[in-house]
Amino acid sequence: MPVILHKLSEYQVSPGTEILILGTFIPDRSNAPDFFYGRERNFLWHLLPQCWGLDSLKDEPLSRKKEFMSAYNVDFADIVHSMDVPEGDELNTDDSFYDSHVSQWNDINTLIDKLPNLKAVYFTKKTFNGVPHMRAQVKNIADYCMQKEIRFCKLETPSKFYSPEKLQQWIDTIVLKNSCLRV
Repeated sequence: MPVILHKLSEYQVSPGTEILILGTFIPDRSNAPDFFYGRERNFLWHLLPQCWGLDSLKDEPLSRKKEFMSAYNVDFADIVHSMDVPEGDELNTDDSFYDSHVSQWNDINTLIDKLPNLKAVYFTKKTFNGVPHMRAQVKNIADYCMQKEIRFCKLETPSKFYSPEKLQQWIDTIVLKNSCLRV
């Protein structure tokens, strides 16, 4: 099976990050998005700016997204570093497929230690049905955050659709901090 690396495996999270948003994986292939949450049916760049009352950045260039990230001390990382993918399954993005084909996980706890201003970590997946390995990784990160007194919550996935209810859950969790879905 060929090993596929994360497309942004060389990406460096800003040391000034206060909010770290965790996802799963961007395969290093030509049709993959160029940045975190860049797939057409992913609405993170619509939801996240709206949490602070700003306009959507979904269709904006990466430079504008990075301006937002710098202004709000938000950055991104994924929990999967590489995957063993059977030939013919290179386009499979199903979570259960990812869960059963991880070659190497990213060491998010070591990353957390390099972020002295980190206040919160949010994982963009609400449920773990059919993904026991992913759940174990995220539980380990959540436990580590608890030890370090860093807020850790799950968010409704930004994938597939946008809704006012989803936006409200993000606002309540990220900005107002009056709700928190635990692992």
